[in-house]
Amino acid sequence: MKRKLWAMICVLLVLFCTGCGDTDKNKGSGTAQGPAGILSDIVDQIYEQKDPGINVGTIPIDLSDADMVKIYTGLDSADAVSEAVASESLMGSQAYSLVLVRVWDEDETAEVAKAMREGIDQRKWICVEADDLKVVGCGDVVMLFMVSSELADTVTSAEMVEAFKEVCGGTLTVE
Repeated sequence: MKRKLWAMICVLLVLFCTGCGDTDKNKGSGTAQGPAGILSDIVDQIYEQKDPGINVGTIPIDLSDADMVKIYTGLDSADAVSEAVASESLMGSQAYSLVLVRVWDEDETAEVAKAMREGIDQRKWICVEADDLKVVGCGDVVMLFMVSSELADTVTSAEMVEAFKEVCGGTLTVE
């Protein structure tokens, strides 16, 4: 009887231990994890590397609001996205937008980046246009940055991509 009890305990322990593997939906293939932390903190880290030189504010993007998702990310659906934030100019006459999205599966990073690049409205401000656009990715995080070239003395997309790359440890997985 004791042997059967010990055998059952051993089987249960084996099942329990094998069932405790990593089930995080953000892991994907495990090839490259994006920067850790919540996205608004990552925006702050980017701004530590490159001050945009203008007054900006960061807001979370409500993934259940399809219009908000489209306006800020260019995506028609947030199905592949687990979190998103936007940092924009506090003055409406400046075309400036930094958007970070974290995808559920980093294998979808390139596809989400492409959809964002193709779907974003660079004239969403009505009176001004962001004609300097870059969309890059690092692991499970995609960064969309667009700005008017009129702000080139202050900030460019190339500078913000370099700042993001620095936050990512010097490597981007989608360029």
